[in-house]
Amino acid sequence: MYQKIDKINCFSLTDFHDFDDCLFRFFVRHHLDKKYLISKGSPQLSLGVLLDKTIKNIHKYKAYDKPIDRLVKAVRFSAREIKESEEKNPKKPNFDTQTVKFLNEEVLTAAEGILANYLSGIRGGIKKSIGEVGFCKKYLKVDDKYYCLWGGPDTLEEGKDGIPEVVDYKSRQDIAKGKEYMDMTLMPKMYTLLVADWLKSKGYKKARFMVKFWQDPKEESFAQEFNLEKLDDHEEVFKEKIQKVLKTIEAEFCITEFCDACNYETKDDFAKELTEKHGISIRYT
Repeated sequence: MYQKIDKINCFSLTDFHDFDDCLFRFFVRHHLDKKYLISKGSPQLSLGVLLDKTIKNIHKYKAYDKPIDRLVKAVRFSAREIKESEEKNPKKPNFDTQTVKFLNEEVLTAAEGILANYLSGIRGGIKKSIGEVGFCKKYLKVDDKYYCLWGGPDTLEEGKDGIPEVVDYKSRQDIAKGKEYMDMTLMPKMYTLLVADWLKSKGYKKARFMVKFWQDPKEESFAQEFNLEKLDDHEEVFKEKIQKVLKTIEAEFCITEFCDACNYETKDDFAKELTEKHGISIRYT
């Protein structure tokens, strides 16, 4: 039954953030599947993607005992993998398309410097992986119908106390602002739910969600612990959000300068398509 769930009934963390920030952007990106069409990307976003891909590769190849100068070489290896993935993907634009666009020498050099500083900050003490994350799914039953949460954290690492750590790495130009606006409400619950069944299958009963900042390797306070046997309340949070999405049939353009949907040149066409295909009424204010 799970395999038949339509994409429109699947939700990522970004979808829920969009829903809270701008309903029109949410509907354009989620219902019309225009996320990669309207996304402009940026060097900073590509830098973050590259660093995250790099730490995943370090874990994948278990390169924990390598010196820093060797590990830094993983940056360019990861960049090649991103470019090769984009070339092989027939669907354009896609996630890697938006990343490759900005993977120039300046971004690669910046990533190497940030990774070197990060590894120096943790004294090369990369925690071991307990398994490759991959693309995760969690199925929820809402009003007798199944929906899907999908996505996932960057890594699953072995904590010093034996508790598995569900880790999401973040790159921020303004680290103070990044910490101030970090989502420690939905993100820890979502990513822990997505990996909980796998962790339980390995015998774990607890997990620790953590945000790690590339630009501040010593920061470890962005953490929450979860009892993997008692996540029903967290499931309810997302069931309620899905119910709210299903009941929402109106939206309007927001006024922010950075909204990639409300400032898109064909936004009126998107509004018409939302009304015709999904019965979403767009108010012009």
